[in-house]
Amino acid sequence: MLVLPNQKTPILIQGITSELGTVHTELAIAYGTHIVAGTSRDKNVDSFQNIPVFRTVKEAVRKTKPLVSVIFSSPARALGDVEEAARAKIPLIICTTERVPLHDALKMAAAAEKYHVTLIGPSSPGIVRAGACIAGTIPAHLFPKGSVGIMGRSSSLIYEAVQQLAEEGLGVSTCVALGAAPIVGTSFEPIFDALSVDPATKVILVIGQLSGQLENDLAAAYHMRRRKKPLVVYIPGGTMRRTVRTPLIGTPAFSPAGIVAEKRAVLEKAGAVWVDDPAGLGQAVARYIRKKVVPA
Repeated sequence: MLVLPNQKTPILIQGITSELGTVHTELAIAYGTHIVAGTSRDKNVDSFQNIPVFRTVKEAVRKTKPLVSVIFSSPARALGDVEEAARAKIPLIICTTERVPLHDALKMAAAAEKYHVTLIGPSSPGIVRAGACIAGTIPAHLFPKGSVGIMGRSSSLIYEAVQQLAEEGLGVSTCVALGAAPIVGTSFEPIFDALSVDPATKVILVIGQLSGQLENDLAAAYHMRRRKKPLVVYIPGGTMRRTVRTPLIGTPAFSPAGIVAEKRAVLEKAGAVWVDDPAGLGQAVARYIRKKVVPA
């Protein structure tokens, strides 16, 4: 089972001396994140902010034993960095790199499966455990500590939801952003399982995506696991009534509203609570926490 990081979890930063790596490592340290090592291609750097910097992930793992790796790489190098972390058997790998080629994303997912590790991303802002740690690029100062677990694809909608929760006087236990790339390394299911057993999480908020089958798979998992905690779901695209025609030969036209309606039917049948309007995310979650409603 996926173990969500906390303030004691040892974390490795791949690309710690890159522009993004430097900025987000400093923010993570200030937040209290337990960063034990970094890797860099710069042979003249042996440490950063008193954190040892190694040339390879294998050496960093041997000497510091991290349980999470956060990757700050260019699109051209991201695949190699993910494969290096997977070969080193780091249990949780977070790839923040955007615009990764599709065939590279497929190879990333295959490497994670081959070495039995969990990959979040590519194009993932990462994970924040409110009040404890940041693993990625998520602006943790936006996340007040509370009892709502969040997992989602769109980072902008996640931030909107957090703002609404704050206006309702609510906060977040843990937020996991899978990334909005067409191909991502993991589904909602392992994150859902982790949040389901997390004592700090009372309600789980899901922000899905029009494309893909991740939400349908989540519905099946929620039903099989007997709906231990309320599941509130929003998927954008339900108001797009126009049929979309794609330029590829043999690809049929589709209706975004129809796809969202199908996902809604599956999720509601499984016992999830559906939110039609993104402006009502905070209110929908607040109703369940304040009334202590348990799914039927």
